[in-house]
Amino acid sequence: MLKVLIFINLFLHSCSFLSSSHVFNTWHCIDFIKDIDIKKPYAYNIGELPMVTWFNNGKPLSTINICGHLGSKLDHGKVTNKGCLICPYHGLEYNSNKTFGKTIIFQDKLWWSYKPKNKLPPVIPFYNNKNFETLLIKINIDANIVDCAYNTMDINHPSYVHNNMFGFGSHIPPTNIKIVEYSKNKDKLGLSFNYKSNSNLVHLKKELKQSKNFHIYEYPYTTWSRVSLPNNQHLFVNINMLPLSPNKTQWLVTLKHNYWNKLPLEKKLMSFAAECILSQDKEQLSKQAPETALKQAIIHREKITNDEHINKMKTMFSKYKYPDHKIVLDLYNYHKKSHIYDL
Repeated sequence: MLKVLIFINLFLHSCSFLSSSHVFNTWHCIDFIKDIDIKKPYAYNIGELPMVTWFNNGKPLSTINICGHLGSKLDHGKVTNKGCLICPYHGLEYNSNKTFGKTIIFQDKLWWSYKPKNKLPPVIPFYNNKNFETLLIKINIDANIVDCAYNTMDINHPSYVHNNMFGFGSHIPPTNIKIVEYSKNKDKLGLSFNYKSNSNLVHLKKELKQSKNFHIYEYPYTTWSRVSLPNNQHLFVNINMLPLSPNKTQWLVTLKHNYWNKLPLEKKLMSFAAECILSQDKEQLSKQAPETALKQAIIHREKITNDEHINKMKTMFSKYKYPDHKIVLDLYNYHKKSHIYDL
């Protein structure tokens, strides 16, 4: 009877905690696998949550990067031939029974979630299509998650931020704008529009004169965009965001495209253009005001054209909580109670 009461109490606590801490139910994109040495422990932070991942025969396992004995950082330890992580201080062993959350490799990236509500992370269209060239870029942005998410869906800033010879911004506003809402998924928002690129890009590729665009934002960390040109040419830009601190966000950018992908010079041109555009976003976002109560009181008071979808994203973010020390501690305490029989 006592065990039944404990189980009921844990179940009710679980429902309450997970509903109020949505950030731990989503997939966090950690890094490109190509940038990880899978022979060693790999450390990273999700907000204020320090994590370490190690690999057992290619399978990723993760735990909090603090040893449960006397607090050593586990990423300084070693991985044994049996796939166990050994603490460097006193040799305490961490195996598959001492993991924290779920870690997977998906579309060549490392992902982590404590208790994911979806079986898999967001999918990049045409990812395995051999006719599409792949370009991977990692960049740290000096801005918070909310500002970064707005930027990836904002269709007003290109004419100001990306209007030089290396950008795509045009003084001609987008046309045929339509917001797409998903009744079965309130965490998803679509936006379609037509856009005329600036004359510099048109000189390089005439098909860029006008494109059909479709953006999808998946709360809280993912945006992907499709830029469609004549002759069945497409560019997909996927951005996975990871909160590193209250005012710093990592972007993992994946580009898939089937134009400018035949000759080495074309591929270099695409890479150069993508790097330039991202550096322009990085520079602008570094000018964002830090996250404060005053900023929250001021923003969204002024309205401009073609901003309705940003207001819908604002509603989505009303439930978002940056994973600060308090939320992380709440997660750990929940984890302890959920594994009471393992302790």
